[in-house]
Amino acid sequence: MTDTQPSPAEETGRWADIFTGRLGVYTLVLGLGMGLFAINQFVVATIMPTVLTELGGVKFYSWAFSLFAVGAIVGAASAHGLREAFGLRPAYAGAGLMLGLGLTGAALAPDMPSFVGWRLVQGIGGGALASQGYGLIAIAYPSHLRSRVLGVVSTIWGTATIMGPGFGALFAEPGLWQWAFLGLLPLIAVFVLLVWRRVESDKGHGKLSALPYRRLALLTLAVFMISGTSLTAVLWLQILLVTVAICFAILTFRLDARSEHNMFPRGVTSLATELGAVYWILFLGSIVLAIVNTYSTFYLQALHGVSPLVAGYLFAIQSIMWTTSALIVAILPRRFEAWCLVTGLSFILAGAVGVWLTVDSGPVIVIAVAISLTGIGLGFINNPTIQRIISIVPETEKHMAGASVQAIRNIGISFGAAASGMVAAAAGLSHGAEREAIAFSMTWVYGVNAGFALLALAMTIPMFIAGRRGI
Repeated sequence: MTDTQPSPAEETGRWADIFTGRLGVYTLVLGLGMGLFAINQFVVATIMPTVLTELGGVKFYSWAFSLFAVGAIVGAASAHGLREAFGLRPAYAGAGLMLGLGLTGAALAPDMPSFVGWRLVQGIGGGALASQGYGLIAIAYPSHLRSRVLGVVSTIWGTATIMGPGFGALFAEPGLWQWAFLGLLPLIAVFVLLVWRRVESDKGHGKLSALPYRRLALLTLAVFMISGTSLTAVLWLQILLVTVAICFAILTFRLDARSEHNMFPRGVTSLATELGAVYWILFLGSIVLAIVNTYSTFYLQALHGVSPLVAGYLFAIQSIMWTTSALIVAILPRRFEAWCLVTGLSFILAGAVGVWLTVDSGPVIVIAVAISLTGIGLGFINNPTIQRIISIVPETEKHMAGASVQAIRNIGISFGAAASGMVAAAAGLSHGAEREAIAFSMTWVYGVNAGFALLALAMTIPMFIAGRRGI
C-alpha cells in the first residue's frame, strides 16, 4: 500500500516543535482561523430553531446548512487558485474578511431567504479559511509534524464544540440571535491582523483568469438543484432535480481532470486508485456528518422537548468525541492508518444506525451515545485520510491536495445537508407539522443516512485493492 513503510522521521516529532519559532506563529494563526470556522457552525446550529421562529420559512431550514456548505465549496476550491494569484497572505486574510461580511449580513437579515443568502457568503469565507489552513499545513510543516498539527486542529474543533453551543444559547431568544454573529467580529479582526503581519507570503501572478469559474458554478448549481427538492412535494420534479445535480457534479470533475489549472489532484474520483478511494471515504463520511447534524437541534427540541442549550450541546457532543479520538490517532505511528480508517468507519456506521433507530422513541441518552459514536468514528478517519492524501500526491500538488481536502469535505456536507432537506420534504415535513409527521420524516432522513455510512465503509475495499497494486 502507498507509503506503508514510513521513514523514522515520520514516526517521531515533538509537540513542542509546532508551538515554537515560526511554526508556533503559524499554529496560532491556524488555530484562530479554524476556530472561527468551527464555532460559527455550532453557534448557528444552536440558534436555528430561534431564527426559524422569528423569520419563518421552514422549507429553507436545511438551506441554512446546505448553502453554507455550497459557499464553503466555492471558498475551498478557490483557495489554491487565489493563493497562486495573490499569494498566501492576501488570500488567507481575505478569507477572514469574507467570513466577517457574511456574519454581518446574516445578523441584519429581515427574512429567511436573505438569511440563507448571507450563510452562503459565510461559507465562502469559512471554506477558504479552512482550505488555506490545510494548504499551509501541507507546505509549512514537515511530514513528521503534520499529524501533530492536525491533532491541534482537532482540538480547536473540540474547543469550539464547548464554546459554540453555550455562546449561541446566550442569544437563543427572538431579537437576540443576531448577536451570536456580531459577537464573532472582534475575533475576525484579530485573525486578519495576525495573518497580515506574521504569515510569510509568496508573490502571486495576479491573474484571476486561472480561477475555475465554470467548474465552481457547476458545483454550486448541483447543490442548488438538490436543495431545491425541499421546496416541492412533486416526486417527478424531485427526481429530475437530483438527476441534473448528479450530472453537473460528474461534469465538474471531468472538466477538472482535463484542465491545466485543476482544483483537485488527478484521479480524485477514480475507485481504481488508492487516492480516489480515500477521497470517496472523505466525501461519504462528510455526507453522514452533515445529515447527522442538520436536523439534530430541531428534532431534539420538537420530539424530545429539550432546551436550546441542551440541544446545542447534544449536537456538539459529536465534535467533542471527534476531538478526543483524533488526539489519540495523532500519536499513533502511520502504519496504523488503515486500521484507523476501518475502525472509524465502523463506529460511524454504528452511530448512524443508532440515531436512525432512536430518533423518535429515544431515550435522549441513547441518541447522545449514537451521536458520540459518529464523532469517535470521524475522529479516527480525519487525520489518516488527510495524511494519506497528502502523502500520495506528488510534491508539486501537496498544497492543492491539502486545500482540496476541505473542498471535498464541503461538497459532501453540502450534498448531505441538501439530501436531508429533500428526504424530509418528501416524507412530509412542513411548517407547523404535528409530532407524528416530524417523527416520520426524521426516521426517513436518518434511515437514508445509515445507507451512506454503510457505503463509506465499503469504500475501504477498493482502497486496499488499489493499495496492494501500488496504484
